[in-house]
Amino acid sequence: MLTIRTVAVVHRQSLILGISLVVALSLVMPAWAVVPSESLMPMSTRGYLSVGDISTLGESWQHTQLGQLVQDESMKPFVQDLKSQIQRKITSVREKLGLELADLKNVAGGEIGLGLVERTNDRAALLLTVDVTGRMEQTKELLRQVDRELKKRGATQSQDVFSDTTFVTYEIPPQRKSGIKQDAIFFVKDDMLCASDNRLELEGVCRRLNDIPSSCLGDEKPYREAMRRCAREAEQLQPELRWFVNPFGYARACRSLRPLGENRYGKDYLKILTSQGFDAIQGLGGFVNVSPTGAYELLHRTAVYAPSEKVEQQVDDGSNDSPDKVDRAQDKYRLAMRMLDFPNGSNLIPQTWLPRKLATYRTFNLNLAGAFNSFGSLFDAIAGYEDSFKGVLEGLELDPYGPQVDVEKELIAHLSNRITVVTDYVVPITTKSERFLFIVELDDEAAIHATIEKFMKSDPNAYRHDFEGREVWEIVENDDEVMELDISITSLDPLPPGEEEASLEEDEDAVPTSAVCVTDGHLLIASHLDFLKSVLSQKKIDGTLANSSDYREVDITLSQLMSGDVSFRFFLRTDEAYRPTYELLRQGKMPESETLLGRVLNRMLTPPEDEDEGILRKQKIDARELPSFEMVRRYFGPAGLIVRSETDGWFIAGATLNKQLPQARVDVKIPADHQSAIR
Repeated sequence: MLTIRTVAVVHRQSLILGISLVVALSLVMPAWAVVPSESLMPMSTRGYLSVGDISTLGESWQHTQLGQLVQDESMKPFVQDLKSQIQRKITSVREKLGLELADLKNVAGGEIGLGLVERTNDRAALLLTVDVTGRMEQTKELLRQVDRELKKRGATQSQDVFSDTTFVTYEIPPQRKSGIKQDAIFFVKDDMLCASDNRLELEGVCRRLNDIPSSCLGDEKPYREAMRRCAREAEQLQPELRWFVNPFGYARACRSLRPLGENRYGKDYLKILTSQGFDAIQGLGGFVNVSPTGAYELLHRTAVYAPSEKVEQQVDDGSNDSPDKVDRAQDKYRLAMRMLDFPNGSNLIPQTWLPRKLATYRTFNLNLAGAFNSFGSLFDAIAGYEDSFKGVLEGLELDPYGPQVDVEKELIAHLSNRITVVTDYVVPITTKSERFLFIVELDDEAAIHATIEKFMKSDPNAYRHDFEGREVWEIVENDDEVMELDISITSLDPLPPGEEEASLEEDEDAVPTSAVCVTDGHLLIASHLDFLKSVLSQKKIDGTLANSSDYREVDITLSQLMSGDVSFRFFLRTDEAYRPTYELLRQGKMPESETLLGRVLNRMLTPPEDEDEGILRKQKIDARELPSFEMVRRYFGPAGLIVRSETDGWFIAGATLNKQLPQARVDVKIPADHQSAIR
């Protein structure tokens, strides 16, 4: 589930991302620099962003529905406030170099490159390169602005010459109690503005500008493979944004930037995941196009490079005739990394009984038996001792007060490989309105029904119900065992005007319940009993998801982007998915949100001083004057993404569509080998 959640987070286009993209979209670029930034960044660059054409990207952003939304007069105070907070939180450029990314808008005559560089036994370095061709006067003014900003912080300036290039260095004293002394170094050479907080890394950039041989990011195989794969799919469509991350290197680089002595985490999950083989994921990177046609808000392609790790099994070389005595490459990956086995298939259409009214729909193939057999080593590593997972399984099978179930033989063996996750929310919107349903296809429904019955009958908090001819198990959680989940209501439809307050008062003490059902060849596990009932209900007043026009439109788009068998298909109604976040902002309750998107937003906006202490963030944005969500719903179009498993990783393609212009989809360039999917 950790992997599923990570994929969902990485590729979920969110309200906050859409609005805050204004921050990044204020800076895009026209033609490539004489020396592209990938050739200036060192091979040890672990996170990288390249913006190709500021003017083109800015114009493209203005044409999107979200671009139009943030220009609305009623949204401007909120957008400006949010923009400034996100700038302070998510970018270290101002803190380290004394400038904002938006400041580069007037100086960039070409590409902007930004990289985070991992350094051995040292803090990670930030590198910035800007093609300032034709913008020298603006560049000089920017450097004067930087000088004023850094000297306000008490910085001292010095100059020296390195390789016939003048380096300007600022020594910045600590700015807070837990801070450290920092340097900010700049030079301008051959129409390139380059800056860093590490002298040695900036010297490396200077040498590469002087054509002195030195390894660079463009030489790194994971980077090359990711960019090559995306370029092959995009063909002639050039991206406005390119990005790359080495996930484990990036995590190490970020860790190096913590204050000395700080250890915010109990277990070292980076070390655990590395030891379990997940470092086989050597890099992921992609192309992003903003409004490539009027009908597309966003078009993105991502390649995950995870080449096979051939694990040679040592076997007995005695006289036994067993074929196992022959050396062989047993697995593509090792240990728990083997869980990431997502077979491609053609069976990922929505179940016919899923209702139309859902916020998100995610379905994928997973080798469940293989994942189960590979999970034990990860469980043991997290628990901290060997055979802990084995002990849990033995307890479930042998405990006289437990379900007495052999999990592998009675549960896993009868599950198919397809999993579906759908989400929605209830109104009135609260911090706990989001709900979800897991759906697993079955190979043997009768066997799973018997197994679930064993589990439920051994649980004193489980109660059996009959619902429209189906057996549904409700699990009533004890208040002192789990945190309260949600207000229970009997319908997913919005409450009539005037009933919100009464409903809140009536249900505020409701006991949280989850639910399980085995039916129609599926195992269903829901976060809320009412949500499960609404999905199972025979009354599909608004039709089914498969027949809804927006789902079909997204499905056709995804098939154009990637034809043939795939392992994942995601569908997102951004208006429905973003509504809880929007409403909580209006209520001033965003810091308390328990939705996935809400947690991401809170993480982005929590001040460092509160983050260190674990303090609940206070909402600093005054969103009370935001228009009602019904007034802005039209700006949020449907979205989706699709994933194919490949021999050396995964390839992902996705799009967010413009609600107003569905007829213009065919304007996007589709690779020739995908054309059959359109016919």
